[in-house]
Amino acid sequence: MFRSALITFGILIIITSLIFTGNIAYAQNPFIFGGFVVNSFFCACSGNFLITLSPPTPGQWVWYPGTPQFSNFQLPRSGIWTLGSYSPGGICLVPAGVGCSPFGAPIGTIGPLTGTSF
Repeated sequence: MFRSALITFGILIIITSLIFTGNIAYAQNPFIFGGFVVNSFFCACSGNFLITLSPPTPGQWVWYPGTPQFSNFQLPRSGIWTLGSYSPGGICLVPAGVGCSPFGAPIGTIGPLTGTSF
């Protein structure tokens, strides 16, 4: 009697766990960045900024003025922490002689989901 009740309870738990699985994340954004803004350089020809970050995701990213930000709206200021998403690609153009030349090696362009510290 006790054994059959235990087996029935176990089967009920398994069926319930299969039906009610909770929230499931179906997608993730692989293009996430974050770190301390070490340097911010204005790209005069392209009208954007080349932002250099420290770890956890070190590298350079391009940021265009007017891109939406959350929290404290501190980009492109150096000395703050930032976190957000980006899209691959981007270029920083600076004056060089008669025309413009690429500068730096940006990983991507900072997208609309970006926040900063104070």
